[in-house]
Amino acid sequence: MALGQTAAIVLAAGAGTRMASEGNKVSLEIDGRPMLDWSLRVLHEAAAVDRIILVAARSDLDLWRKAAARFPKLKAVVEGGTTRHASEFLGLAVLATDIEAGVVDLVLVHDAVRPFASGELVQRLITRARESGAAIPGVQVGSGLVTAADGEVTGYPPGLWAVQTPQAFKARLVLDAHRRAQTDRFTGTDTASVVERAGFAVDVIEGSYDNIKVTTPDDLVRARAIAEHLALGGSTTLLTADTFGA
Repeated sequence: MALGQTAAIVLAAGAGTRMASEGNKVSLEIDGRPMLDWSLRVLHEAAAVDRIILVAARSDLDLWRKAAARFPKLKAVVEGGTTRHASEFLGLAVLATDIEAGVVDLVLVHDAVRPFASGELVQRLITRARESGAAIPGVQVGSGLVTAADGEVTGYPPGLWAVQTPQAFKARLVLDAHRRAQTDRFTGTDTASVVERAGFAVDVIEGSYDNIKVTTPDDLVRARAIAEHLALGGSTTLLTADTFGA
């Protein structure tokens, strides 16, 4: 039986208030290219990804629609919602007809502000999600984390992981989970939380410490250092559990 298509939804509609920059932070440059270009490129160059849906802020729609000239797999640019959860549901809505028809059978959801996901990671996620139904990347956090309450340490939890994107899911599974969340008025912190709430297990695979989420000016400094490291021929392992700050 032939496999259906793999679609990727890229979320770029966030306000980015913690970056304290003019305009959307996905337009900030890293090594001469907008941050969003980095996130689109890894998915566009992945042989297993057939199409990309970009969810953007209303003010950026015309700007990013022009990106289709650089990324032919970018098939639609749609306006996002007021939350990350709403934006990913709007991205899924673009694909819903093809998901129900079996044309699209796997969906990746990626945050545009994670510019250093690798093609190798994308392929591993796709492979695992086709086997299990749902797969997300994560990294083990560094030492020194505690739980606290009322200003006092309450524990030293072991086995903590920091979850990343892209996250990969069987398409009908994630669409049904999101529709259930909409009916129940549930808002997830990420796609995996929506799927888990619907009763599906989610596999975690090894991500990369360089797959950072660029949220603050300090993150942007780290991102530019990673880009410089890559330009000099380094691997995507500049950061570690401790320098990652996790």
